[in-house]
Amino acid sequence: MENQEQAVPYQFSSREKMPDTAFKMMAAFMWSADFFVNHSNKKFKTLGLKPGQTVVDYGCGPARYIRNASVAVGDKGKVIAVDIHPRAIDAVNEKIRKYGLKNVEPVLANGYSASVPGQSADVVYALDMFHMVEKPTLLLNEFYRMLKPDGILILEDGHQARIRTLQKIQAAGNFTIIGENRLHVKCKPV
Repeated sequence: MENQEQAVPYQFSSREKMPDTAFKMMAAFMWSADFFVNHSNKKFKTLGLKPGQTVVDYGCGPARYIRNASVAVGDKGKVIAVDIHPRAIDAVNEKIRKYGLKNVEPVLANGYSASVPGQSADVVYALDMFHMVEKPTLLLNEFYRMLKPDGILILEDGHQARIRTLQKIQAAGNFTIIGENRLHVKCKPV
């Protein structure tokens, strides 16, 4: 039944897909956090990306991790930047042009579904967005579809308690939690 639901694009609520003005405000806030305290660089180092990997930055927002991810996976790797918001895709394209990133591909999601080939990603990370997801099982099914059988899912709690993140993962039933730190939960496909 879950697969049938996923075949029909999910229509986001206003909570999940923010208006353009809110997106601009969020991007400005994130820029200032990065400028003044180097927030995204510090957080990025905890992801452990490796050269040659195919990585999905799901919910990439204003593309704050894209350049670091591109450098981390190198010329033989690939970064797929996925978001539901066209402004996020614009931000990714701007970073591609500005830094000459040849291994980054922007993808506008249709509902929770993204045109990422099945079992193609070594790592899917979703930072500071999981708390906004109203149908977490559908999204986790999409992550499961994208990941290689030995892939890793990295989920940041965002603005919800860790216990909620763990409950959502366990309810979906397609991931095993393999590690936690104060920033995120790491999972492997079942």
